[in-house]
Order: sequence, then structure tokens, then C-alpha cells
Amino acid sequence: MSATTKKILVVNSKGGCGKTTIATNLAVAFANQGVKVSLLDCDKQASCSHWAEERGAQAPKVNTVASYHSADKLTAQIEQELNQHTDVIVMDATGSHTDTALFEAALKDSELVLIPMLASSLDIKAGERFIADLMTHRVMRATPKPIGVIYNRAQSTSANQQRLEDLLRCLDVPVIAELRDLSVYAKAAEIGAGIMEMRENAAASNEYAAWRDIMLWIDRRTANRRELPRPIQAGRKVSRTDQNQSRVS
Repeated sequence: MSATTKKILVVNSKGGCGKTTIATNLAVAFANQGVKVSLLDCDKQASCSHWAEERGAQAPKVNTVASYHSADKLTAQIEQELNQHTDVIVMDATGSHTDTALFEAALKDSELVLIPMLASSLDIKAGERFIADLMTHRVMRATPKPIGVIYNRAQSTSANQQRLEDLLRCLDVPVIAELRDLSVYAKAAEIGAGIMEMRENAAASNEYAAWRDIMLWIDRRTANRRELPRPIQAGRKVSRTDQNQSRVS
């Protein structure tokens, strides 16, 4: 059994936020580093599984497994991956509103959480509720783990972006990267690829820095597993120090 496996949960209860985009591109980024990667599709829409069907046989392998059948089957699959010395496990999951047991199993078996978010008013409201609920969830309270937000389809002129970042500072949750609203992500998904593999595409190349930020954040958080943040307690007041904390580079 591997004690060094990175177990990453990509989750949000709000549909259309880019979970599968983040999960598949993250899996591809690790696979192109030459490590053994498994992508566990915990969403009944099976978007990761559909993506994997389009992936070329010559591309670096991303072992994609439909894992949305039950919490017990997900836990058993993770155990199998650990026994097979998988280096990275990426889980694409929805919130507890679809399957509470499955969500809790994914959360329990992960060691860090990535939350894709958009900056529309509806997404901000939904994201605020989701993050607050996540940080006070009994699984997080029992085993605290790092949470990072990926600002998806970023627009530099968006008035909502500042509102989103202000909210996240109040919750003491970092924005670890911004991904732009580019058609190259859809093009990559259509062929079962990640944008890190579309090296001749200028738009894809311009996104590499953001993905390096994501990978570095994951590496740092998994390298310092004993230095985990405490979850926000219900009713906790945010200190001035918390409010001054901004992005994590």
C-alpha cells in the first residue's frame, strides 16, 4: 500500500463550474510527469468517463474508473489504487445534495480539496454556502485538510471577481489559480486531452503558468501533511489577520 499517494478531490455542488475540466486537466498534467494516475469519476453524469473514451491510446495513461455507484465501491476502489501503488488519485465529485454517502466517502478519503468557482452572482451565493458547509462538515472537523479555490473562466473586468475574492478572504480560503475562459479547454475535452498536451496552441501555452501554480500548491500541501489548517468553527469571527490574507502563490 502506498503511503505517499496524492488524493485530490475536485468538488462543488454547483453544476457547470468546471469540475470535470479541472479534474481531467489535472490528471493529464500529472500523467505527463510520468507518474501513475487514476481519475475516479464520482459524478453520475459520467463526464470524466466520456472524456476518457476519446483519449488516444498513445497519450500518457490516465486510468479512468466510473466510481459513482456507491460509497462502498468508491472506498474499495481507492483501496485498490493504493494497493497498486498509484501515485495520484483525482476524484471528480458533486456535493452531498446528490449522494450524501458518496460525497462523504470522497471527502474522507481525500487529503486536499479543490473547488472550481465562477464569479456570477448565482455561483458566488452557491459557492459561499458550499464552502461554509464544507468547512464545518463533520468529516472536515475530524480530519482537517487544505481547501483551494480555482477561479474558472476568469474575466479581468468582472466586477464579481473582487466580490468573490473578498468572500474567500473572509472564509480564509485561498484562490490558488485563475483559468481564463478559453475555447481551447473545450477542444481538449473533445479529443480526451488536456491543454498541457496541446503544445502548438498559443492559447493553451498561455495557461501553463496557472497550471504550474495549481501543481505547486498541491505539491506543497501534500509535502507538509502535518501542517493542516483548522476548519472554520460555526459562528467563528474572522480576525484582521485572516482578512489580510490573500492569494497563495
